[in-house]
Amino acid sequence: MNYCPINDDKVKQHLLNLIDFLFKNVISEGGDGDALWYSRFYDVKDILVLVQEYNSKLKFPWEVKFDGITINWYDNQEAVIITNDEKMYNEWPSWGIIVVKN
Repeated sequence: MNYCPINDDKVKQHLLNLIDFLFKNVISEGGDGDALWYSRFYDVKDILVLVQEYNSKLKFPWEVKFDGITINWYDNQEAVIITNDEKMYNEWPSWGIIVVKN
């Protein structure tokens, strides 16, 4: 699949804003929040760099795991999942707090 490059500051800032939105919404759930971002336009390998950058600036960084198609960014029961896997998006449970498809 061909993905859009993250090759300028405007795109990078846009994606960092989305990462910030997802993180803040998950933690606002008070211990049981989750979010899914199904990225159709950006490769999760490129997004991983941005998640790691954002995470490194947190007072209490979360765990980041990457399996080649999905980023699991989490702390206990709070998690942000970022994936290029359409099946995961289609099967995401209805109780999920946030679902983003872009």
